[in-house]
Amino acid sequence: MSDADIVTKRLRTELSGRVLAEAALGQGIVPRQYHEVLARERGSNRIVVVAAAPKTGSTYLANTLAKALDYPYFRLSSGYGTNEHDLYLPSLVAINSQGCVSQLHMKGTYHNAALMQTFGIRPIILVRNIEDIVVSLSRDLIQKRELPGYHVGMNGYSFIWLDSCMENKSEEEMIDSIIDLAVPWYVNFYVSWQRLCERNAVAGLWVAYEEMMADREKAVRLALDFLGLQAKISLDKELLEARYTTFRQGGSGQGISSLNDDQKRRIARQFKHYPEIDFARYGLKG
Repeated sequence: MSDADIVTKRLRTELSGRVLAEAALGQGIVPRQYHEVLARERGSNRIVVVAAAPKTGSTYLANTLAKALDYPYFRLSSGYGTNEHDLYLPSLVAINSQGCVSQLHMKGTYHNAALMQTFGIRPIILVRNIEDIVVSLSRDLIQKRELPGYHVGMNGYSFIWLDSCMENKSEEEMIDSIIDLAVPWYVNFYVSWQRLCERNAVAGLWVAYEEMMADREKAVRLALDFLGLQAKISLDKELLEARYTTFRQGGSGQGISSLNDDQKRRIARQFKHYPEIDFARYGLKG
């Protein structure tokens, strides 16, 4: 074999290895030998992920934690708005040494679980009474009608495409649409995180909206303690009240008075596909 052939063979081998490595990284897989390097770079900092379904108080909790920790509020997904919110490897690498807080409307997948294990992420999973969520989501989507981009599917969520089919609906009609289009996503959100936790794929902290709103300081301290950062933080009332009114989306129990009996039955029916899961623990009451 000539010198040129040897060089060509080595180059092909190196290129094949590089292509395979980049393909693995593209799938969110980090070779195990890099895990310790990432941990050393991270030091005492944390990548904090509030994994929450919409209208569960996640924006309030994420912003409060970012202020308390003096961490940047950093988006860890590749997209926003109507796009999915899975963890995105390049973003994780970019912020690893600094620490950050990120709020993501993402489901519990093994892709996300693998990245959370690699980057030492212990997710805070926010849930809320599903009937209250439906009402809050309906009012939110109606308000968004006034925003630019509504009619072309922007300013929405990954589970509802917002365009002209939603623009003339009354609140009751909007609620009916949400029950059909969004509640299945919420069911899968609850189930996906429950499965990952029960199989020890992630170590998550479940926080109910109702509990957080009843005692915001206790909820924030619980989250900090779970993250191993409790001793470093001093909370004050001003911090806990910051933007609270803006982020809160209606009170607990609003679904009882706003939904009719048929709507309540349709919501509850979708949760019965998983009889072994106690959804009352994760936000569904009654």
